[in-house]
Amino acid sequence: MIKLRDYQKEASEKLTRLCNNYGHGYLSGECRTGKTLVALSVVKNMDEDKVLIITKKKAISSIKKDIELMDLTDKVVVTNFEQLKNFEGTSWNIVIVDEAHSVGAFPKPSQRQQNILKLRYGIIILMSGTPSPESWSQLYHQFALTNVWNEYSRYGRNGFYRWAGDYVEIKEKRVGTGIVVKDYSDAYVNVIKRDIEPFMVYMTQKEAGFSQEIEENVHLVKMSKRTYRLALRIIKTGVIGKAKGRSVLADTGVKVMSKLKQLFNGHVITERHGTVIFDKSKVEYIKDTFKGKTAIMYCYKAEEKMLKKVFGDRVTEDPVEFNSNDNKVFIGQVKSSREGVNLSSADDVVFLGIDYSALSYLQGRERASYLGRDRSNKVHYIFAEKSIEPKVFEVVQSKENYTINHYRDHRAAISEEANRQIRKGRVDGDQVDYVQPSWYARFGMYETR
Repeated sequence: MIKLRDYQKEASEKLTRLCNNYGHGYLSGECRTGKTLVALSVVKNMDEDKVLIITKKKAISSIKKDIELMDLTDKVVVTNFEQLKNFEGTSWNIVIVDEAHSVGAFPKPSQRQQNILKLRYGIIILMSGTPSPESWSQLYHQFALTNVWNEYSRYGRNGFYRWAGDYVEIKEKRVGTGIVVKDYSDAYVNVIKRDIEPFMVYMTQKEAGFSQEIEENVHLVKMSKRTYRLALRIIKTGVIGKAKGRSVLADTGVKVMSKLKQLFNGHVITERHGTVIFDKSKVEYIKDTFKGKTAIMYCYKAEEKMLKKVFGDRVTEDPVEFNSNDNKVFIGQVKSSREGVNLSSADDVVFLGIDYSALSYLQGRERASYLGRDRSNKVHYIFAEKSIEPKVFEVVQSKENYTINHYRDHRAAISEEANRQIRKGRVDGDQVDYVQPSWYARFGMYETR
C-alpha cells in the first residue's frame, strides 16, 4: 500500500467530499503530481467497487501499476478512449476520466464525450493537468458529463450553443477562402470560474516540492536555399508544381500554414499524399549539438524517417528502453508522446519544429520532470532561421498564458483589466487571415540565391 504525500492527502479528502456531496469533482494536477493515486485513494475512501478509469493507451500500463500499489485490482477496470465503445450501456459506481481536456472539443461534442455519456455511472471524476489549454470554452463538454451545465436540462439538447449565449463573447472570423464562421473561443473567464471553482481540486508542482526549473531555449538553424525558395513560392503563388502528380497546393490560409510548417522542417506532403524529403539541416543540427541523453519530439512521419536515418540504431521509441540505456535517443510524435510518457532520464527534450497546439507545448515540455530531479529540465525548440516558426511559437505561448496560468496559481485573482488585455492580445492558431504574400517581408524572409 503506497503512502500519499501531505498535499495528495489534502486533495484526496477534498475530492472525496465533492464526490459524496455532488457526485463529481475535477482534479487539476500539474504533471507528475500524482493525480491517479489521488483518484484511486478516493475510491478507497468511498469503499466503492465497479470503477472504470478511461485514459490514453500509452498510460494504461502505468495506471495498472498504481492500481496494484493501492490494492484495488479487484475493483478497478482500465480502458482507453478508443475502446470505450465496447462498454456502452455498462454500469459503474465511479468513472474516472484521465486527460479530461481531450473530451473538450467545441462547439460540437467530441466522440469521446458522447461515448462517455453512453455509460451509466453514479459518480464521475475528471482529471487533467491542463483543463483548458487553448480556450475556456473547452470546459463546457467536460462539465456536461456532470450536473454542472447539464446539456439535457439547463441548456437543452443543443447545449453548447445555448451555454455560449451566456458564457462566450461570440465573434465572427474568416477561414479558408473567405467563409465567415462563428468563433466561440473567447469565453468569459470570470463567469466560468464562478461556476466551476466549487468543484475544482488543485495540485501544483510547487506544492509537491518540485525544485527543478524548466529552462527553455530557442535554436535557429539555417536551412538550405531550396527550402527558402519553396517557402516563398508557396506564400506568393500558393502552389509548387511538379510533373507526375507531385504538386503541392496551398490555396487557403490554413493550407499555407500547414505547408510552411512542413517545409521549414525539410519536407512536404504532396497532393497525392506522398512525401518529399529535401532538407535534413535541423536533424543534423540536433545530432551535432546535443551530446547527452536526448528525447526528440516530432510532428510528421517524414521527420521520423529523417531522425531514424541520421541517428541509426541509437533510436528508440520505447521510453523504458530509453531511460535504462545511456546510448539511446528517444523519438516520439508530439501528439502521442506529450501525455503519459516518462522521459525522466533525459538531459534535453528537443522539439523538432513547432506544433501549433498549446497543449503540446504545455505537456510535451514536462516529459522529463519528476520529483527529486536535481538539475534543470532543459527544453529546446529547433526553428528555421528566417521563418515564421518563432512567431508561431509566440502565439502558442500566448494561448498558454491565456488559460493555464489560473491553474498554476489559482489563488491569485485575475483582474478584469488583465482579462481584457489578454483577450485583446490573443491570436487563435487557426486564425490565419493574415497569411498573405507580404509575409516574407514581415518575417524577414528573403529569397536565397
